[in-house]
Amino acid sequence: MGKRSQETCEDGIVATNDFVAVIDGSTSKAHKQLSPEMRNGKYAMMVLRNAIKNLPPDITLNDFCVFATNAIASVYERYHIHRDRLIEHPEERLTASLCIFSRYKKEIWMIGDCQCLCHGQHYDNPKPHEAPVARYRSLLINEWISNGKYTVSQLLAHDYARDAIVADIVESCHHQNIDFSVIDGFPVALEKVVTIPADTCDDIVLATDGYPFLLPTLQASEDALMNQLNNDPLCYQSFLATKGKIEGNVSFDDRAYIRFFLVNQ
Repeated sequence: MGKRSQETCEDGIVATNDFVAVIDGSTSKAHKQLSPEMRNGKYAMMVLRNAIKNLPPDITLNDFCVFATNAIASVYERYHIHRDRLIEHPEERLTASLCIFSRYKKEIWMIGDCQCLCHGQHYDNPKPHEAPVARYRSLLINEWISNGKYTVSQLLAHDYARDAIVADIVESCHHQNIDFSVIDGFPVALEKVVTIPADTCDDIVLATDGYPFLLPTLQASEDALMNQLNNDPLCYQSFLATKGKIEGNVSFDDRAYIRFFLVNQ
C-alpha cells in the first residue's frame, strides 16, 4: 500500500494493506444488550473491525455498505432477534459510525458521526438531531448550577442532564438511515454518506467524535481534549455534547485516532 501508520489511539481501528478505518460503536441507549460480555456499541465495533479485515480490495462504497450491514444483520440472526422488534426499537440495534479509507478507490467514506483531516481540511458528518439536544442539555446544566439545584461535582458524579435528554436521543434512533447514516444491520442511507476524494492527499487523519477538536497530530488532539476535560468536563460550555465526563471515566466518550501517510500511490 505504501502506507505506514504514524500515530494511533484506542482499539476501534483497522489497518490492512487496502483499508484504514476508525469505528465508533454507539453508546448503549437500551437496557438490553445482545452479549452478556459487552455493550452493544463495542459488539458492533468488533463485528465491523473483523468484517473490514476480509473486504475485497476493490469494493465500492455501495457494496461495502451492503457487506457491513450484512455483518451486523448476521448477529441478529444468531441471537434470533426479529427485525420487526428492531424496527420498533432501533435503540436496541448494534450501531456504529465509521470513517474508512480505500486505497483502491482513493476515497474516504464517512458513515455516521466521525471526522477526518485530508488536504489540510477538516471534514465531519454529524447527526442532525444531536446539536439541538446538546444545546438543551447545556441550558439545563446552566440553569441548575445557577439556581443551586446541582453543583458541578454532583453532575460529574451523575449526569442528571443526560437523564433528561435520553428520551430525545432514543427518539432520534428512529431516524437512523433516514436522516443520517450508520451501520446498524439495516440498509445504509447512501445519500447521507460523505465521500472525500483522497487521490492527492498524502497525510490523512481519521478519528471518531471522541475528539472535540481534531488536530494534525495525536499529541495535539489529546492536549486539546485534556484542556476541554480540565476546564469543562461536563461539556456544556466551550464544547457542547450530549454527555460529559463522569467519575471513573477518562473522557466524555470513547475515542479512536489514526494518522497515516501515503507514498508511491
